[in-house]
Amino acid sequence: MAHLEKQIRNYVHNVDNSFTKEVISTTIEYYPGTQVTYTPASGSEKVIYECDIQMSWDPHPLGSYPCTRLQYSTDNGSSWNTISGTQMLEGNYDSKSDYNWHNMLYTFILDSWTGERKIRLAGRAHGSTTTYSVGQSYGTLDSGEGVGSCPHVSIYSVMSWAIK
Repeated sequence: MAHLEKQIRNYVHNVDNSFTKEVISTTIEYYPGTQVTYTPASGSEKVIYECDIQMSWDPHPLGSYPCTRLQYSTDNGSSWNTISGTQMLEGNYDSKSDYNWHNMLYTFILDSWTGERKIRLAGRAHGSTTTYSVGQSYGTLDSGEGVGSCPHVSIYSVMSWAIK
């Protein structure tokens, strides 16, 4: 009887210290600090992309739902493709309060590929007149905005093999 085990390869962790807060509007925009260039390990079955990022529904806390997606480029960023099945709509409808400040953890399990790709998060506001912020954190009700933080991105290949 064989026992199936998983192995992680080509682990990359990226923290973009040059990151600055970005207000996202109604056109699809790159979430700064979430891009990584990656080549999966040969023979890998899956690639896992994880991103921990701060978001705020500020400056439009009423109904500014982010429409986030994972994108890739095979031409060094000249053009971007949305990975099917990664589009999502998230948020809440609330008055301006601490419920509008979020720490988001995105995890995507992708089929592996060959060669190098750039991978990133991008999104747009759901409403036609609303915006939200990437990299904005909560301070206190008296001070409002906190210092924010840059996204933390991890990406790695997953391989399987049988052990007897």
